[in-house]
Amino acid sequence: MSEARDQFARTLYIQSLPEPDRNVYKYIDQIEAELEELALTQNHYLQLLRRQSPIKKAAKHFNMNEKMIYETVQRIESELADCVPELSERLELVEFTDVLKLKGLCDAEDEKKYFVLNRF
Repeated sequence: MSEARDQFARTLYIQSLPEPDRNVYKYIDQIEAELEELALTQNHYLQLLRRQSPIKKAAKHFNMNEKMIYETVQRIESELADCVPELSERLELVEFTDVLKLKGLCDAEDEKKYFVLNRF
């Protein structure tokens, strides 16, 4: 559960980033994920990163210089390392099934459970 919670907190944080930071980071993250899928080993992955540099691709795609892209990604990675654990700890699922049943907003005989995400 903790890994899933951390991943969800990471996604929430990335979604909260201002433009163009969010698009740059998501673009780089997507390229890295695609290269990871192609890689046969960790060493192969590193070779793919060198040959098909996500930083260079992002710089070209966003018409920015490579240094700016690199610094943006490094800053976001640092923010993620600092903020995600705390955000993850604050995430809480609150069951609202009984409240919805009392208000007639869901079928009382329904076996489904309804939750709301509380981020404090």
